Amino acid sequence: MYKNFVFATLCKNNSRCRRTKDKDYAGLVGCTSLAFVLYLNTLNAGFVYDDRRAILGNADVTEANRPSLLLQHDYWGTSLLDDGSHGSWRPLCVLSFRLDYQLGHGNAFVFHLTNLLLHCLATALVLLVAHTLLPPSHATRVAARVAAALFATHPIHTEAVAGLVGRADLGACICCLLSFLVYHRHMQLRPHASSLILAIVLALAALLSKETGIATLLICGLCDVLRAKQQGRQQKPSEADKHRFRSLSILGIALLAAFYCRLCLVPRPTANFSAADNPTAHESCWWTRTFTFLHLPVLNLQLLLWPQNLSFDWGMEAIPRIRTFWDWHNAFSAAFYGTLLTLTCKGMRLLLPSMNYVAYNVASIVLLLLQRLGGSSCRAWQGLICACNHQLIFGSQINIKRNSKSSTVNVNSTLLICIAFLTLPFLPACNLFFYVGFVIAERLLYLPSVGYCLLLGLGFGQLRQRYRSPSQRRLLLFCLGLILSAFSMRTVQRNHDWLNEEQLFRSAVAINPPKALGNLGSVLSSQGRYEEAKLALQAAIWQRPTMADAHYNLGWVHQQQQNYSSAVNCYRRAIQLHPQLAVAYLNLATSLLAGNSSEEAAAVLLMGARLQGRGVRDRKAHLEVRLKAYLQLASLQRSLDKRDRAVELLNEALTLPQSVAQRAELHQRLAVLHAELQQWPAAEEQQQQALKLQPTESGIFVQYGQLLARNRSRSAEAEMWFKRSLMVSPLEASVHHHYAEFLEQQLRPEEALVYRLRATSLAPHNYALQAAVADALRLLHRLDEAELWYRHAAALHPQAAHAHANLGAMLQMRGLRQQAVACYRKALQLQPGHATSRINLAKMNVNIDAKT
Repeated sequence: MYKNFVFATLCKNNSRCRRTKDKDYAGLVGCTSLAFVLYLNTLNAGFVYDDRRAILGNADVTEANRPSLLLQHDYWGTSLLDDGSHGSWRPLCVLSFRLDYQLGHGNAFVFHLTNLLLHCLATALVLLVAHTLLPPSHATRVAARVAAALFATHPIHTEAVAGLVGRADLGACICCLLSFLVYHRHMQLRPHASSLILAIVLALAALLSKETGIATLLICGLCDVLRAKQQGRQQKPSEADKHRFRSLSILGIALLAAFYCRLCLVPRPTANFSAADNPTAHESCWWTRTFTFLHLPVLNLQLLLWPQNLSFDWGMEAIPRIRTFWDWHNAFSAAFYGTLLTLTCKGMRLLLPSMNYVAYNVASIVLLLLQRLGGSSCRAWQGLICACNHQLIFGSQINIKRNSKSSTVNVNSTLLICIAFLTLPFLPACNLFFYVGFVIAERLLYLPSVGYCLLLGLGFGQLRQRYRSPSQRRLLLFCLGLILSAFSMRTVQRNHDWLNEEQLFRSAVAINPPKALGNLGSVLSSQGRYEEAKLALQAAIWQRPTMADAHYNLGWVHQQQQNYSSAVNCYRRAIQLHPQLAVAYLNLATSLLAGNSSEEAAAVLLMGARLQGRGVRDRKAHLEVRLKAYLQLASLQRSLDKRDRAVELLNEALTLPQSVAQRAELHQRLAVLHAELQQWPAAEEQQQQALKLQPTESGIFVQYGQLLARNRSRSAEAEMWFKRSLMVSPLEASVHHHYAEFLEQQLRPEEALVYRLRATSLAPHNYALQAAVADALRLLHRLDEAELWYRHAAALHPQAAHAHANLGAMLQMRGLRQQAVACYRKALQLQPGHATSRINLAKMNVNIDAKT
């Protein structure tokens, strides 16, 4: 009777707990609203840092690629078979990016709003998991709310929520928590298999979001094992244990299948991570690697406990290496692992009766199978000698000595599950089993922080039960409010750092100076703040002289300031440090051409165009730079009157993987070269190839018309292509301009003027179009109107010497001598060597002022 009374009491308490969990709408609304409000200022952020490459530079997101390619490419859009691939296979996350891109047409607001809503959903799920795990008592609701509130406000989540690439961690966390809740429901509904299948599907979705999701099935299985004693009371031991054994077996098979598919079927990364990303992995000393990697969990725990010093990157020298056994950091490592082991052993020790019960359950199932094979005891089955002589009677129950303090068992099982949430998702990224491309990444703590917040919630609930006086509880609430307030203020402040790249990189200068200063210099140079950029890049190089990117960016700054000799030196140093940096070759050639070193520039361009890019991360950007090098080299050879060589180079460029638009451009350029070589059949063939690739592109129609117009016998056919381009792009000013040029060649100036006027109406601020109208009016001897258009053109381009010279020539034709001289002098002020102005002034017998 006592056992029946205890069982009824437990059922009553569990039912009351479930009702509490189901009706905690206030906690659900409060915690999710807190999470929403704290991250509202992220909605104004743009694409920052890795977001550009993962989203804007990822063809799987921005282009209409086949959905099957998501399974063949990594997170960054690189083929998994490429030697530069990271091997980060997250197709579900990339699919969500693609949906956001199509929904918002590339607007960053939609991406940030999705991240914000996902964080609110994760907060709600943490509350539900806390209600599920925390022991049934009147303090459960408070403890669960504390855990969810801590999760909503913790600043360590800023990178995962404010940084769009953190979508992978958000998705993995949500799917993991959903899978856990569904499996917990399955534990109550066995033998129904639908919830078990759903839990496995959600666990696989977590894995497809990020690699840390592999821990989901382990956490579910551990929860089932730790709750074995409670489940055993609700059903007959043999029946309950048989269903549990089946569930755990299915979980184990699913886990092994997931491991096999991820490690064997999906290609693993072949690229070696650079020393800048994970310098400890490149250390030659085994002790240094071991001590440092063992200390990394301590540093991650420190970020959870005191999230004050946060950084977008923890590579390079941000984490000091531990080289000796006597380093004081090892003491913290020993204390951390000792505390973790103590907490685990405490939970295991108090759960030993339950663990014995589980062991008996498995043994009873095996014995049931033996009974069906023959015999009624262990001795009777194939002569097996067994000291227990256990009689195999179906449905018999063996009394197990159980722990009477069920609430203590429940607390310690919850403690172990919280530790599992904290540690298991972190294991794939800890560098202890295999090396990864980073040392510390704050967004990776998003899922482990669930266990951390649950532990704090559990501790708060225990303290609240222990200290019952009003003053003690007010002190607890005051401490909790202080922590939540500090977390909230730090979260809002950290969100502000992620609004743009300049603020983000400035916030990390104290933690990772070379990386932060190098990236800051790149951002400042892109904004035209060259002096500030130069100072930042020089400081970064002083901190770490082997940064190829910093040398390249400094060379680019020198190039923009027309300091070509310094730019050449910087580019050469960048190439020396990173021989596969194709963009350095391209800009080195540009600086050499500015110094009239065309032969050397051609050699550099050829080297850059033929770079294979072994191990480069951004394969798409590398191929685009190679294509630009081919195009620039072909243009250089054309300017040197080596058109045959230019044709060879463009044909070589056609062998590169490229988009349809890029291939069409190559065919168009080949058509121009063949036409200049008077190889008309080849030119027309290339033009037709371009038409096949882009049959609705007006620019190709225009060029085809220009090609045909060179043959007077095909002028009618050429005009047809010009008119077709007008039909396709009636609002494109350049189309009207080119058609007008064709009409002028056909000696139809009146018609040409009509299309030139239409072109200027479509692009009223285009200087070239305004000047072309003035020239057309001058040829028609409508000098008054021509003067007006020349004045419009000069007003649009007041710093152009030729604009004032053209106006001066028009005034000279009209006999306005003084005004013409003033225009010529203005042109000479802007360009002292302007030949046309000097010649016309000499014709007018005007002495040129020496000052001009």
